[in-house]
Amino acid sequence: VDGSLAVGFDAYNGYSFGYNTIVLSENNVRIKFEDTSTTGAFPSNDWSLVANDTNDGGEDYFSIRDEDTQLDLFKVMAGAPANSLYINESGKIGFSTYTPVLELHIKDGDTPGIRFEQDNSNGWNPQTWDIAGNESSFFIRDITNGSLYPFKIKPGAPSGSFYIASDGNIGIG
Repeated sequence: VDGSLAVGFDAYNGYSFGYNTIVLSENNVRIKFEDTSTTGAFPSNDWSLVANDTNDGGEDYFSIRDEDTQLDLFKVMAGAPANSLYINESGKIGFSTYTPVLELHIKDGDTPGIRFEQDNSNGWNPQTWDIAGNESSFFIRDITNGSLYPFKIKPGAPSGSFYIASDGNIGIG
C-alpha cells in the first residue's frame, strides 16, 4: 500500500481519507489480535478493539475486549463528556478535568464523590458508602442504611477540630 488504506465491505474507490491513514468501513468494525502461541509458557490470550454493538438498537461505544472471556474490560460510551477520564504525562488521573492536581482528581458541578459498593458476590453482606463534598459539607454517607451521615465537616471548620494523635489520644476542638 502506498498512501492511505480503506478496508471493509463499505470501503470504496475514491474514499476521502482526510488525515486518516487507515479506515475500517463496515457495519461491524473490529480489530482482533489473535495470539497463535502454542507453547505452554507463552501468553496466548486474544484481544479485540470493538466499535459499537452488532445488533439493531444496540449501544454506541468503543471497547477493549478479552476475546477468551468475551468481556469488555474497558468501555467508553458514545457521547461521554470531554475529559471523562484523563491521564496526564505524570500519571495523575482526572475525572471530568484535563488538569488533575493530585494523583486522583474528581471535578463536577454538583457534589463530586466516590461510591464504594460491596455486593454479595464473595458471600459478604452488601454495603454501599459514598464519600463526597459540596458547598455545604464534606461527608461520608451510609447509603445501605437509609443515607445516614455518620461523618460530616462544614466548610471553614478550623484546623485541629478533630485530631487523633500518634498515641491514640483524640482531641476535639
